[in-house]
Amino acid sequence: MGLKKIGMLMLAALSLSQTAVANEVPAQVSTVGLNAPKSQDVNGFRFSLFHGQTEKVQGFDMAVLGLSEVDKLEGISFNLLLGASKVNKEFSGASFGLLNWHLGQDTGFNMALVNNTSHVKGVNLAMVNLSKTVAGANIGLVNYSDRLSLVDFGVINYAKTAKFQFGLFNVTENLQGLQIGLLNHAENGVVKILPLINFQHSF
Repeated sequence: MGLKKIGMLMLAALSLSQTAVANEVPAQVSTVGLNAPKSQDVNGFRFSLFHGQTEKVQGFDMAVLGLSEVDKLEGISFNLLLGASKVNKEFSGASFGLLNWHLGQDTGFNMALVNNTSHVKGVNLAMVNLSKTVAGANIGLVNYSDRLSLVDFGVINYAKTAKFQFGLFNVTENLQGLQIGLLNHAENGVVKILPLINFQHSF
């Protein structure tokens, strides 16, 4: 490859990187059908009213009276006055609000009245936690995981596969550790239903 072609490729790469930086904004106000400034990449602060939608936020994301929707969020989501957070693909950091609705991979901490999450590495803290897998802990009044939960602390805990459950009523189909509670149900427990404590049949 000649020097001229190499030079042209380097210029093209530099141009693309400058365009990407130019498309990144430090702050954005977002509402229904409008982002100001118009960008899909925020590195800094984003404020949403009613419903704001963008692709990527790194930094601080806030929603008031509605839903902040992003594909990827790295940082802190803090939502006031019926504010909620929806992350479609990937979240890392801490999220606080009325509702955390996260459809992809979460790493960090979620605190809300309701956490509706998919795959969590970290902690869900809420009145109601709904999840698929939790490689960490669900802490709430009601905890529901339709695949796997490592640790559940609550009044009512259900996980299809559970490692450790502590609550008044604990239910799992596949217990891989220990249940402690007023009533414990495990399909593969030493006994299916036991008060106080139950454990895996082959524990």
